[in-house]
Amino acid sequence: MAASKSPRARLLHICDEIEGVAAIAAELSFEEYQASYIHRRAIERAAQIVSEAAKALPNDLWARHSDAPWSSIIGIGNILRHEYQRLDDKQLWEIATVHLPALEPIVRRMLAELED
Repeated sequence: MAASKSPRARLLHICDEIEGVAAIAAELSFEEYQASYIHRRAIERAAQIVSEAAKALPNDLWARHSDAPWSSIIGIGNILRHEYQRLDDKQLWEIATVHLPALEPIVRRMLAELED
């Protein structure tokens, strides 16, 4: 069965990735994260999925939730795909521990709006 491309499905993908990253970040210090190839790659992949899912959301949904930094979210995916050498561990850890947690309540509001 093909994955759904609906806005609701995309938002759920974003939530899943944020929750997964939060679970990783809760268990590791920055130094442990740096030393773990698997955890670094998991967070990179999660950020890329969040970026792709956000990019696929309708513009009107973005407009109604302009408190999220959509251009930065999409931009990180482009960097991860094409200019990955520009990112360092500190930047990805900040995405994992600051930016993705800040995005979660916005995405949850968007989901609630779609369910109304």
